Amino acid sequence: MKYLYRLFLLATFITGLTSCSDWLEPEPLSFYTPENGVKDVNGIETVLQVSRRQLKNEYYGNQDEQIAQIEYILSDMAISGAPEDYELHNLETQLTPTLIKGKQRVYKHFSHAWGGVKYANLVINRIPQIEASQEKKDELLAEGYFHLAYWYYRLVNQFGDVPLILEEIQEPRIDLQSTSREAILKYFCEKLEFAVEHLPMTAPAGAINRAAGEHLLTKYYLQCRRFDDAVKSATRCIENYGLKLMKNRFGIRANDQIHDVINDLFKEENITASENLEGILTVQEQFGSEGSVSPSEGSCRMRLYTPYWSGPQVRTPDGMGGYSKANAIVQMDSLGRGIGIVRPTNYYQYELWKDCGNDMRHNSLNWYDAKHYTYTNPQSAYFRKSIQPEYITGHDTIRCYYSWPYYKVFVDKDEINKGNEPKGGFTDWYVFRLAETYLLRAEAYYWQNKLSEALADVNEIRQRANAPLYQSVGLDEIFDERARELYLEEPRKCELTRVAYIKAALGQDGYTLDKMHEKNWYYDRVIAKNNFYRNEISHGTNSYKIKPYHVYWPIPQDAIDANNLNVINQNYGYQGSQNNIPPLETVVEPEK
Repeated sequence: MKYLYRLFLLATFITGLTSCSDWLEPEPLSFYTPENGVKDVNGIETVLQVSRRQLKNEYYGNQDEQIAQIEYILSDMAISGAPEDYELHNLETQLTPTLIKGKQRVYKHFSHAWGGVKYANLVINRIPQIEASQEKKDELLAEGYFHLAYWYYRLVNQFGDVPLILEEIQEPRIDLQSTSREAILKYFCEKLEFAVEHLPMTAPAGAINRAAGEHLLTKYYLQCRRFDDAVKSATRCIENYGLKLMKNRFGIRANDQIHDVINDLFKEENITASENLEGILTVQEQFGSEGSVSPSEGSCRMRLYTPYWSGPQVRTPDGMGGYSKANAIVQMDSLGRGIGIVRPTNYYQYELWKDCGNDMRHNSLNWYDAKHYTYTNPQSAYFRKSIQPEYITGHDTIRCYYSWPYYKVFVDKDEINKGNEPKGGFTDWYVFRLAETYLLRAEAYYWQNKLSEALADVNEIRQRANAPLYQSVGLDEIFDERARELYLEEPRKCELTRVAYIKAALGQDGYTLDKMHEKNWYYDRVIAKNNFYRNEISHGTNSYKIKPYHVYWPIPQDAIDANNLNVINQNYGYQGSQNNIPPLETVVEPEK
């Protein structure tokens, strides 16, 4: 009976989750939460299940659903290869407060994060009303604070100053005011310190354990320039919870002579396996299992992150179409049928791998070189010969021809697409992994000018990958290693913006907080590494363009307009910022 009750509650909340963007329509930051069903521990735990589901939503589904892509498209590592009528190319003209709506994942990030805030606040504000031991209440509250901090980490690094909502809103709110990013960061340092004291030491896959709290707290400490504390929390995460970098073969293929430990880490069955000691926070998405966020799509990784090699633009030197579906089955089964939504930059494809030696992340097993794509049209004399990019019409090699990390993108579990074009099916995934914790600690050491310690942590990751060891490291080398190690795991844009904020707050290299929209490390890094934005390369009728103020994305105009009893600030550089007022600098918690 208890199980059926929780199942009913979960179904009710999931129904609400599917319309998480709808609440933005009439009152963009004003939403209701249900009164019934959240009156005891079972009700709270049901909402936490929905919160955990919210964590994984961005990693799965088709190009409209899988919003994680935008973190790469607007970074140093990639751009969108799809046509400009669908995707962002020229941020000056396309990324505006009024054009942000529709299919753009920037708007969906805004909506999705506020959904996460809603569920976390429901947990936090209902806990005082339930009957349970203080220990149980603290454990539930700790996870509620984790989820709230997780989504505000994304919001402040995507949108800057935003309203800090801490109460369960039970009627429309049109009087919200932006809170400064600094005040938000300090607040969640305190709440995460509470969380790491009360989260459980261990938790099932998808649930939040204490190590996950330490990992997120490290990111907050870094942003607050509490570098000594960041070293301590990262060290606790590395040493105190039984986690280890996986350096030896493991999992379902441990005894084969073909693969390696890097490949093992991302084999579908291995990600949440008990013998995998590297995963800190993982999410589960398995074919046919209850709670799949995209039951008709799966991960779609082989569709979104691989080139459109089967497209009509791919022509043979003798003037024929290069693709024949009937003769492309084998190639499609192993490579998918990509549409080039996320197109890696030259930095990620080539520059990172210069002098990489025997780095397992770039060997022939784990990295697919575009030169291996072949024509599948038997009518052409070039049938089964390598695609020649110079014959792709319109020179659309942007979308149709590039290399990619096979071990991260290929998903063998594609049951939903059997008999059809494979897209990349169902797989569990990492939200936090211990390799990132080492790189976060390396960054904390860098800010402390403890470069030998930073070097040791980065080389720990490189040694496991069998890459040549660095002799010295700086911030660029740390972020290069993040790019090699954490592709499709880290929210790349957020991490770059986090560092831009730290540098501006410290006044380093001419960066300042008051001029961040004019000069910042995020923009300088993107221009230095992303050849498309740097050279304003043309694609179709548009060009790839980015400006310093794109360090933050625009607040959707409808959110600002609906809030007519107060002011939600617009980010500087966008139309409407002239109406800003000083953000709130102190946090007042609601009475519970």
